[in-house]
Amino acid sequence: MTALATPRRRRLKLRLIEPVMPALRVLRALLRFAAMTAAGFAIGIGLALAVPLAFHARPLVVLSGSMEPTLGTGDVTVVRTIAPLDARPGDIVTFRDPEDADRLITHRVREMRAQGGAVVFRTRGDANTASERWQISSTEEIGRVAYRIPKLGWVLTYARSKGLFVLMLGGALALLLVLELTSIWRTEEGDRDQVA
Repeated sequence: MTALATPRRRRLKLRLIEPVMPALRVLRALLRFAAMTAAGFAIGIGLALAVPLAFHARPLVVLSGSMEPTLGTGDVTVVRTIAPLDARPGDIVTFRDPEDADRLITHRVREMRAQGGAVVFRTRGDANTASERWQISSTEEIGRVAYRIPKLGWVLTYARSKGLFVLMLGGALALLLVLELTSIWRTEEGDRDQVA
């Protein structure tokens, strides 16, 4: 009796589910697309921030509006290390504040000249009216902005302060894994139903 009841239940279940199957397929496809997009975005941002480390570059968050509109507050700049003599007027460079060595400044080079064993710079933020003059030994290093990622700094700063960055990346990858495993299992179940 149970052998006959099982197919009947299955047929009844299929009759109830069949009308909503197209909507469920669309919903599943949309969820998969959203998860893959989120995972791809997270991986792409992670690569944009991590790959430069292999090429003597590092990401820095812009904390002030002195370079607006070129660099906005909250942007992430990827800064490549260069020798001071490799900088040119017009470059955006990152250097240690002459008055506070713990602070980094990112401004545009207006003038530069070699003087003995040092390089003398005049730099100014695009939004500032005053320039700063500073010098650095020609054997030391400064940074030159290679590219920027707009507004990502706010997310990174918040995530780092709350310990959420690893959680967000891990969550996106876990969701992608679950969706892929679900699609694999559904394919195997469909194959078994066709064989029986």
